[in-house]
Amino acid sequence: MLLSKDENLKTSSVNVAYLILKLFKNQKNEKLSIFEITEQLKKYKVEHYRQMFCGLSLLYSVGLIDFSEPYFYLVGQS
Repeated sequence: MLLSKDENLKTSSVNVAYLILKLFKNQKNEKLSIFEITEQLKKYKVEHYRQMFCGLSLLYSVGLIDFSEPYFYLVGQS
């Protein structure tokens, strides 16, 4: 389930995934470290690892990102 009526929408996996994609766009870079993502998400009050993990899992499952420790790469950018 992507959204739950009991879940805060600002920390939902869909919104966190959007914030992560926004980070890639603002950085104009095809790779970000897990540490950079964590620090930037704190600005949006996403402070728990579960929220970040669910957002990253959603992006990975639909094929938008790939990873190689400690970096996440945007897939299909030209």
